[in-house]
Amino acid sequence: MSFMITMSQKELHRLEVIQKIRDQRLSVVQAADLLGLSRSQVHRLLQAYDRNGPAGLVSKKRSQPSNRRHSEEFR
Repeated sequence: MSFMITMSQKELHRLEVIQKIRDQRLSVVQAADLLGLSRSQVHRLLQAYDRNGPAGLVSKKRSQPSNRRHSEEFR
């Protein structure tokens, strides 16, 4: 099964760092410093990557309407 995943530059950078962790070329602490995240957030990204592959790192809010949008009547 082959499909295309659209990722932002930030998500692509995260993917590269996560793959380096999995290849044991980078530690979780070093990755956290590179990404500007905490160790627990990097572990969360690792779990998402293990469950869903690269698609697990893509924002789930993409193509969703904003919570702060105004109603059509107001616009």
